[in-house]
Amino acid sequence: MHLDRAEELGFELSGFRHRRTSNVEDHARCFSGWKLHYNQVTKGLFEGSITELDLQGMQLIRDCSNQAMVKSGEAWEGAVTFSLPLALNVHNFYCDGHEINVQSVLAASGDHLPDLRTPAGIDLLCVAVERSLLEDILERQQRDFKLDLSVAPGCFHLTNPACREDLVALVDSVFGGQDSQGRKLMAYAAIRAGIRDTVLMHLLDLVDCEAVISLPTTARKLIVDRACEYALANPDAPPSIIDLCNRVGASRRKLQYCFQETLGINPVAYLRMLRLNAVHRELLQPHSYMAVQDIAMHWGFWHLSRFSSEYRQLFGELPSDTLRRARKDFADFG
Repeated sequence: MHLDRAEELGFELSGFRHRRTSNVEDHARCFSGWKLHYNQVTKGLFEGSITELDLQGMQLIRDCSNQAMVKSGEAWEGAVTFSLPLALNVHNFYCDGHEINVQSVLAASGDHLPDLRTPAGIDLLCVAVERSLLEDILERQQRDFKLDLSVAPGCFHLTNPACREDLVALVDSVFGGQDSQGRKLMAYAAIRAGIRDTVLMHLLDLVDCEAVISLPTTARKLIVDRACEYALANPDAPPSIIDLCNRVGASRRKLQYCFQETLGINPVAYLRMLRLNAVHRELLQPHSYMAVQDIAMHWGFWHLSRFSSEYRQLFGELPSDTLRRARKDFADFG
């Protein structure tokens, strides 16, 4: 979407913000008020978009990306978050080590979001609601709050197909109607309040239903987390698979099984991908004047030609191209 300055200003004033992204780092930074950390998993140039609608006490976000990612982080303070893929038949979608293969909604406290592994081509809706607003309405309507969000980490699986379908239909109509006329309508507080209340109604029905399933972090996920923490704590000396097994107290077969069950990928490939993402992240820092080879070697890539080839496969460009573009963008907007 390309907007001239006057139109973009009106777009912002209507409560909407739309941004197209060309790398995973910029994509993570597009969520207003959130602190997110993303790693790209699948290979190729990144293309994504974030569309936000600000409502009083609520934030609607539509998150689209062409590459699979692993996500972690937190929303703004005091938020309760609800997330659901808008498309049906989503595969390779994991939440805190659980594979999610039914049409459902995930709920969590905003200050401790679950780790997600989203597939390529995801179209994900995120709704962040002020917890005080949600609890006040539940109390006034004498509904039970079946989500024990005081327990962290914690995520809840809400499986009410009818409520989910109603919510998807509403979001499609809101985000799909953002032509010039639609944005003018969003300038009216009464219309934005009506959308917020309708979304709240669907969320309350989800929270109030009996099909609320707690998704605690699994033992397999904890093993994966320990392996990743150890690998990233030793960037210039990547541990061997034997080192990792000794560190986490698991056999090679068990470690392989844990990564496959929680992320759908083997440990060697995933940990190498983490280090490539770390290099990518540093190359995108405009204030960094380190050479590509210095950053690569810091993250344990000693064979530079092989590193460049693997980097290009994952991100669709050479590391020198990433660095050149980051410095150009900094010079243009600095």
